[in-house]
Formats: sequence, C-alpha cells, structure tokens
Amino acid sequence: MASELSMYQKITDDIRGAIDYGVLKPGDKVPSVSALKGKYGVSHITALRVYKELSDLRYVQQKRGCGYFVRSNEELKRPAFTGNIGCFIRPLRAYNNTDNYFNDINLGIQTEICSRHINLLTSHTVLPLNSPPVSDASLEHIVDAMLEMTDRVDGYLVDERITDDMLQRALRHTGKPMVIVNRLSELPVDTVTPPNREGVTKGLDTAARMGYSSFIYCNQGTAQTNFQERFAAFKSFVAENNIPDSRIVIVDGCSLNPLAETLASLEKGIKQLKPQGRILIVVPASIGQECLDWLPTRNLRPGKDIGVLCTDGFGYSSFKKPEMTSVLSKPEQIGYMAVDRLLRHLSEEAHARPKNYSPEATFSFGETI
Repeated sequence: MASELSMYQKITDDIRGAIDYGVLKPGDKVPSVSALKGKYGVSHITALRVYKELSDLRYVQQKRGCGYFVRSNEELKRPAFTGNIGCFIRPLRAYNNTDNYFNDINLGIQTEICSRHINLLTSHTVLPLNSPPVSDASLEHIVDAMLEMTDRVDGYLVDERITDDMLQRALRHTGKPMVIVNRLSELPVDTVTPPNREGVTKGLDTAARMGYSSFIYCNQGTAQTNFQERFAAFKSFVAENNIPDSRIVIVDGCSLNPLAETLASLEKGIKQLKPQGRILIVVPASIGQECLDWLPTRNLRPGKDIGVLCTDGFGYSSFKKPEMTSVLSKPEQIGYMAVDRLLRHLSEEAHARPKNYSPEATFSFGETI
C-alpha cells in the first residue's frame, strides 16, 4: 500500500512538472490509464487517483470518451501575485574571521529583495539549520511552516540543508516555485551554487601553466554536492591532461576534526611526490589556513617550495599572510541570483526547464602558488 501511495505521488508530480515546464502544453492529451499502468507498474485505481488529483488542482480536464487534457492557460489555476517571497534560509549568526558564507548569501538576498520592492517572509523554524545535522523533526516543522505560508507567498528560497525528500512534500502541496540555494537537486526546481567545476578547472589550469605537475587533492568526502562537483572537476582535469597516477595523491575525509590525521596524510603525500616535480595542494577553505600554518613547520614555504590552491574561498583568504590563492565562491552573488531566478520563474520564464545557475568563476591570485 505504501508503495502504491508513493507511486501515486510520483506520477502526479511528474505530470504536474511536465505541465509547469511546458513539456505538456495546453490542449495536449495526458497519458492514458493503460500508459500510466505500463510505465509505472501501478494499478488501475492508482492511475485514476492521479487524474482526480490533477483535476482537483485544475491542471487537467476530462473530455468524455477522449481522455484527460491539459487545461488552457486561462483555465490553469494561477494564484494572484502577492509580492511576497518565503525565505527558508538559515538565519544570520555572529560574524567571525573564518566562515561568513551564508551570512553573505543572506546579505545578497536581502539587498536584491529590497531593490526589487519585494517582501521577504521567514519563520522561526529555520533556526536549527545553523546547527547540522538537522533532525527530521526540525525539517518537518520547516516544511509545515512552508505549507502554512503558501497563500501568502509567490515562491520560496530554500536552504541546502532542507532535503529533497522533505521539499517533495512542499512541492506537492503548494504548487509554488522554489529555488534551492547552494546545492544541486533532483527535483524539478532551479538551483544556485558556486561555480564549482568552472572555478576548480580555472585554478588548476592556471597552476599547470605555472609549472605545477604533481597534485595533492584534499577531498572532504561528504555527500554535499558542491564538494562532489569540485572533486569531479579535479578528476576531469587529471584525465584531460594525462597526468599519471604516480603524480596524484588523494587525501580523503579532510576536516578540522581530527586535523592531525589530515596533516599526517598531507606530509606522507608530499614525501611521495617531492621527487616528481612541483607540488600543488588543492584544499577546501575549512582547512586552508591550518595547512598554511602547518607547512612552515615542515620547512616548506607556501608559494615557493609548494603551492596551495583553495577550492572554495569565502572571501576571507586575505585576512592572514600569506594571502591564499583561491577560487572565489561569491556568496553575495549567489544570494542575488537566487532572488533573480525565482522572480524570473514567476514572470516570463514560468515554463522554462529547471537548471543550475552559478556566478562567473573567478580565480583570485594570492601568494600561495
């Protein structure tokens, strides 16, 4: 029974998405009962339930003896524009000298909202997003708040830490567009992320032109899509430039806790690669400064004896010396873009296919390569 319920929701979402993004256009016939049964392997009753749901939502209408068809643009249920956006992004926290990434995203969102004369509505339920891992109960409360806000907003800006499983329920019941900030998604929604692949590729290409031929990649090894995309860019760079395995060291699970294990792996990698050419350490911002502080203790000068490239500079790489060479994530621009994409979807691009958007990749020269 649970499986049939899950499939009913999936089929309904699939057809709604096809209508919302113009794959099925007004007047087009919706797949028949037999087609739905064949494609999804569901019962006749489940297929009929899909039609009832879509009819209740005014997405489709039945023509006796002919089947179900997408309603015309005039008949499709389109709520009036409220001028309000629901913001389910983690709240501001105290600024510090290490990580103000989502504070800056919030700044970009609020600046763009004000310049567009739009109101931003938020909820106290987003507070747990600042302290991962976020419990399922907290995520449920966030989605409940999104549903409660439905009639008062035109769409939603959504934090990366709200999972696709939870957002699926919000999409199903609100019918409102959303933009997910700082991660990719399998859902039919727009996403805005840093220029992960482009930035890492630009940084590595620059380093290669400067004579770096051996590479240590510090991989955080989490499920976060930004880290996955950066690592994918590194692997593509290695393949496209025919760099042999003997010149590559991957340090998995890099983090501040325990930092000692990461630094021990770095030291081992440096000893392994040292006879084979100039070494570049590719490192995430979370441990970048610790790496720069540690290298001199091994009589290695960043930018001279060994290179260091930060894959996700958050704008604080210049606070200490030597200034770190970084791919800039541009969090404020991510905030601007998230608002812009949502408002575009609400206007002339309502039927555009969902995409990922990123600021232009910028490579900031410091003193470490």
